[in-house]
Amino acid sequence: MWNMKENQNLLPVESKEDYITVKDKITSCRWLVGVVVCLQMSCTMMLRMNMTMVAVCMKPPNMTVTVVQNGTNVTMRDDYLDNYVSWDSTMEGLLIAGYYIGLALVSLPFGAISGKVNVKVMMMGLTALMVLTSVVTPTLTFVSPYVVLATRIIVGITAGGLEPGATQLLSDWAPLPERAQMMVLVETANSIGAIFNFLLSGLICSIPVLGGWPFIYYIFGGVNLLSLVIWGFCVYNKPSVHPRITAKELNLIQNHRDKRSTSRVSHIPWMQMWTSSAFWGCVLGFITSGIIFMIMAICLPLYIEQVLKFDPTINGAVSALVFVGRMAGAIVFGYVADFVFSKTRLSIGQLRKLFQVTGLLGSVPVVIWLGYLREDKQILAVALMALYWFIVSAMNSGFRVNPADIAPRFAGLINGISITLTAVLSAIAPLIVAAITPNGSAEEWQVVFYGVVGVSVIGSIMFVLLASGDEQEWAKDPALTSDVVVMVSNKTDVSKYRQGKSDSESTPLINGNSRLHT
Repeated sequence: MWNMKENQNLLPVESKEDYITVKDKITSCRWLVGVVVCLQMSCTMMLRMNMTMVAVCMKPPNMTVTVVQNGTNVTMRDDYLDNYVSWDSTMEGLLIAGYYIGLALVSLPFGAISGKVNVKVMMMGLTALMVLTSVVTPTLTFVSPYVVLATRIIVGITAGGLEPGATQLLSDWAPLPERAQMMVLVETANSIGAIFNFLLSGLICSIPVLGGWPFIYYIFGGVNLLSLVIWGFCVYNKPSVHPRITAKELNLIQNHRDKRSTSRVSHIPWMQMWTSSAFWGCVLGFITSGIIFMIMAICLPLYIEQVLKFDPTINGAVSALVFVGRMAGAIVFGYVADFVFSKTRLSIGQLRKLFQVTGLLGSVPVVIWLGYLREDKQILAVALMALYWFIVSAMNSGFRVNPADIAPRFAGLINGISITLTAVLSAIAPLIVAAITPNGSAEEWQVVFYGVVGVSVIGSIMFVLLASGDEQEWAKDPALTSDVVVMVSNKTDVSKYRQGKSDSESTPLINGNSRLHT
């Protein structure tokens, strides 16, 4: 009797050649690609998130000079103030929202083409456009705030193609035993970029030239150009076209992943996808994460200022510390998810649901506790915020990996659809928070935190009911043959299996320890 695990059309039985050592990982081409993708996404995140800090740094300080004219002290305005710009809160909010407007407009189209185009070139072009737009923004700032709004929309448009592209690229490189670890690199990159944005922007603003704030664009833009050079030399669309990959690593990737033809996607089964419960489970996982991120991360500086009463000069540092917890959680739970998969009999679907629920419900007691803290518990509140994001990051080994499980050929498309819907709904979240907290009191923020609890509970239930770990029938590659290759020890046997619907709902020919049992 076969001991089976859920949902892979072909997974080999592990042989000595398939054993992965730490050295193999460090020196592998797949992890070099993964790290460079993480680096690139981190650098672009610095440009994507910088508007919040720019809006703070560009406000004119109270700079006056007292001189004596005809024996009278006269206070004069310092010409250095010409380097600053002052906008009202409505315009600042619109400029921050501009990014999400662009993101919502194009994430779906970019997701749809991510499986049809050269993803490496597409992401290089989008990053270059983002850099160019950002570098000219300081000059355009003195023209009109609406011109700046246009640049923010363009930055959002470029970002709308980056995440679907990165998801599709990593989906093509990640073998199943390392899928969770590699797919959460996008989330890790977002946290790294946010940390450096908060920490470095405050320091850059102190540069005594041009008001300091334009250098946020210039320095971050230069860093992105350097990362593009590394990207050009190290990243390839697929393992099969990498000139330096070894035969052992190529076999490892190809044998421990879904089977796809080498041709690009030519047809998208829109109707089957939109009516698939597994698809909606995955999308709702993204939306849940996006709403929580907008409330607990983007609105976080407001809570730190209004309730915890932190000095504005250290607000950025505290916000960055929270993202450290988020990044650590994504890395730790990504490793734990792959470890649990290799050591237990949990199916892929069960594994994704376990980590999704762990992140959402496991963080509920922390966020409730946080709602009852006041100014006299600043240190505890910061520690709880970091702990909250550490725990909630477990869901990245659930929903974020799931597109590569249910539809690996369309992972970028699902990511694009999810980002589009998330961007629209997430843009509403700050407005709701503002409506609930008109006075910024601790009691008002307590209501916000209970709202987060509600989102977490509902999101958990929907993911458990709808999500799946099976590659969906509509997502399979029709160009494949029905032959299944089973590798035992160091030999290869070929067995014929009919790949009908029943196969997609069955389990692969290995158990959790990658051993064949009878």
